[in-house]
Amino acid sequence: MYNKVKPILEINNTKRGVNYTMGPISIHQFNEFSKYGINALRLFQYVMTVRGLKKLRKDEFVKIDNANLYSWFGVHQPKKWTVLNKLHNAGLIELRKQGKGKAPLVKIIVPTKH
Repeated sequence: MYNKVKPILEINNTKRGVNYTMGPISIHQFNEFSKYGINALRLFQYVMTVRGLKKLRKDEFVKIDNANLYSWFGVHQPKKWTVLNKLHNAGLIELRKQGKGKAPLVKIIVPTKH
């Protein structure tokens, strides 16, 4: 029941409710992320949602902030870092750490088809 709570995302001074992912999702990418657990899938869903809302290209990085990741998909900050490191070591994402206290940037690098 994703319509119960509508968290707000503000882009270019306009507020939008978030309740689905925009754009197609590759079943190959979904399968690769599923090998690393439910939080990996939630992170994948978060990246795809933000990429759709901000109309980012596939080669652009997405900022992974704690507040939206928790309110939209229920992933806590310590689990976020565990999953990010696992996925980075597996070669599924490119991870850019911005420094202590700053949100990391992520780009999905696993191909859409194998």
